[in-house]
Amino acid sequence: MEVIKNLCVSLAIVLYGCSNASVEKKETKTLYKAINKTDTAIFKIKLSDKEFYGQFEINYGGAYKDSGDVTGIVKGDTLKGTYRFQHYGIDKWHNMPIALLKKDGKLIMGDGDMEIYMNMLYFKKNRPIRYDNPKFVFKKEKR
Repeated sequence: MEVIKNLCVSLAIVLYGCSNASVEKKETKTLYKAINKTDTAIFKIKLSDKEFYGQFEINYGGAYKDSGDVTGIVKGDTLKGTYRFQHYGIDKWHNMPIALLKKDGKLIMGDGDMEIYMNMLYFKKNRPIRYDNPKFVFKKEKR
């Protein structure tokens, strides 16, 4: 009887531990679209409380496009990361920093001073990212 009791307690501990270990982070998937004159941007994003990733594409008036992946971190209402893309569909890959401000259910693309370090482009430290005159303001698309 003691063996069965110990076995039940052990099994309960293992099951409880496994259920806690597999706690999934809350993640939302959203499609955003922005239009600026003849340019259109589409942003498919998977967003959690701490990070984001997805696909980003900018179509420049139907003449050419940039497309690739975006990954980064979330700090409060700001998303900062890297956009890794192909320009004009050419095989060479480029990296560019990206910053987005979450406001009123929209994502506002920021702009800032850039610098190159070890052949990578970054926003300059101690310089603010500006959101007052954005190239794109993304709105959620209905599916």
